[in-house]
Amino acid sequence: VLLLSLLASFPPATQPRDFTVKDIIYLHPSTTPYPHGFKCFTCERAADNYECNRWAPDVYCPRGTRYCFSQHLMKVTGESVSVTKRCVPLEDCLATGCTYIKHEEYKV
Repeated sequence: VLLLSLLASFPPATQPRDFTVKDIIYLHPSTTPYPHGFKCFTCERAADNYECNRWAPDVYCPRGTRYCFSQHLMKVTGESVSVTKRCVPLEDCLATGCTYIKHEEYKV
């Protein structure tokens, strides 16, 4: 009992505190490299969507790229071959949907 009362009298090693406005601004900076800049998760030829999402860095897109593009290449059996995610201009997003590449037995 004496040991427990002695340990209880020591202050904790760290003191909890509420976040301040300064902390929030530091954690969530509102500055971008250019006006209306935004981020996309990016990966090139990851093995599957899980691997891409797990390791993809969230990077600011360069000027002229206003969209996040995802391309998933699969075997016709549904097995993943590769996943690519990157920043692209609008022109790269006009053709959407699945495409079948018959001579390679892939779906894009």
